[in-house]
Amino acid sequence: MQQDILHYLRRSGWVTQSVEAVLPQLPRWERHLRSRGVTAIPRLGVRSWSPAESRAHSELNLLMRQASRQRDPAFEHHLRNLTGIRSYKP
Repeated sequence: MQQDILHYLRRSGWVTQSVEAVLPQLPRWERHLRSRGVTAIPRLGVRSWSPAESRAHSELNLLMRQASRQRDPAFEHHLRNLTGIRSYKP
């Protein structure tokens, strides 16, 4: 799964330095995703995702946003609501 996460990061437009910066976190990301029920990382560029793939996309995007130097609290809040990390807050 870690190789799939790396592929996803690169396809998402992350530069090499950003990918390398999160390499030590990948085992934790994989454990977190598996604990949240994600069993596979979706492929980017697919026109239609299943509900499970959409959830995986949202879960991974939240991790990516939280690892970024440029944080967007409003979007992270939206992703936490979407993924159910915590109970919904308007």
